[in-house]
Amino acid sequence: MWRARLLVCRKESGVNNIKIGLLLTCVLYGAAAGASDLGAILGGGSDHFKKALPGQLIRLPADHGAHPDYRSEWWYLTGNLKDEQGRDYGMQWTLFRQGIEQQIKSDNPWLSPQLWLAQFAITDVSKGSHHQDERTSRQGPGLAGANGGEYWLKDWVLASEGKSLFPATLKVQSKAGDLDLKVSAAKPVVLQGEAGYSEKSPGNASFYYSYSRLNLSGTLTLEGETRTVTGQGWFDHEWSSSVLAEWQSGWDWFSLQFEDGRELMLFRLRTKAGRTEPENRYGILIERDGSSRLLSPDHIHLTPGKTWRGPKGQDYPVEWQLKTADLNLTIRARQPNQAMTGRFDYWEGAVSVSGDANGVGYLEMTGY
Repeated sequence: MWRARLLVCRKESGVNNIKIGLLLTCVLYGAAAGASDLGAILGGGSDHFKKALPGQLIRLPADHGAHPDYRSEWWYLTGNLKDEQGRDYGMQWTLFRQGIEQQIKSDNPWLSPQLWLAQFAITDVSKGSHHQDERTSRQGPGLAGANGGEYWLKDWVLASEGKSLFPATLKVQSKAGDLDLKVSAAKPVVLQGEAGYSEKSPGNASFYYSYSRLNLSGTLTLEGETRTVTGQGWFDHEWSSSVLAEWQSGWDWFSLQFEDGRELMLFRLRTKAGRTEPENRYGILIERDGSSRLLSPDHIHLTPGKTWRGPKGQDYPVEWQLKTADLNLTIRARQPNQAMTGRFDYWEGAVSVSGDANGVGYLEMTGY
C-alpha cells in the first residue's frame, strides 16, 4: 500500500514487502525529507536483519505474530461493505512494523528498535468521498505490537477471539470514521508463492500468506451517522528484509473476490524504463473449496486503461483489462478518488470486476 515518493532518511531507510516501505525512523524523528527512488529504498543492505530464504516453513498460529528479526512486516485487512440502505463502502486497515537498522541492546522498552505505523481509510462510494487517517508510534511499553492474538497501535486493534487468527474483532476510532467489525474466515489460509516463500526479484523475497475471503459484519460511523454494515474482506500478512531490485519501479496488486465463490490475487512488479529485465508477474486462483493453483506468469496479461490524476500529479490507471486463467475481466475503480496521501503517496482502493466473472476487490498501485 504505498508508494513512490516517500519521505526518507536513506541511512535508516530499510526495505519493505510487496506493499508499503515503511521508513518510520525518518517519519517519527523528523529526519531529512526528500523524494527518493523506490528501488533504491527497497534494495536491501548489509545489516543484521535476516533474509527470506526458500525452504523455511510458515508455522501457524505462531507466525501470525511479529518477526522482529526481519526488517519490515505488515498486517493488512481490506473489504467491500454495504449498509442497510444499500450504500457501498470500501475499507482498509493496515499495521506496519519497521525495524531500526542499528541494533540496540537495552532493557528499556522505550529503546526497543521497532517502529510502527497504522493506516485506515473508508471509501464512501455513494458520495464519492475518501476518508483516511494514520498513526505512528515507537513500540515502547505496550504502545504497539503484534502478539498474543492482538495487533494494535494504541486503540486501533485487531483482536483474535481464540488461538486462531480468526474469528476476530477490528475496532478503529479515527478522524476518518469509526469501525467496529466482526471478522471470520470463510476459507482456509493460502500460502503465497512456494509454500509461503514469495520471490519478488532475484535474491529478494518475503514470507507471505493470505485469507482470501472473510465475512465482515458490524457498524460504521461516518460524519456522525452510524450504520450497520456487512460484506467480504481480504487479509494479508507479509514479512521481509529486501524486496525490489534497483531496476524495478513499483507494482500493481489486485485481490479480487468473484460472486461465484472464487478469488484471484495477482501482481506485477514493473521494470524501469530503459531496462531490459523482464517484468515480474505472479497470480493465484483460489477455488470455491479453498484449493488453489498458481498461474503461469506468461498467461497474465494486464492492460491499463483510463487514468485519474492524483493529488500530486500521478496518473493512476483506474480501469484495467485482465486476461488470465481462461478469464477475460474488466476491473474498474469503484470511484477514482482513493489515493492515500499521508506519510506515503500511493493509490489503494475498492474496485469492481465484470466480464467472465463478476465481483469486487481491492487494487494497490505504487511508483506512478
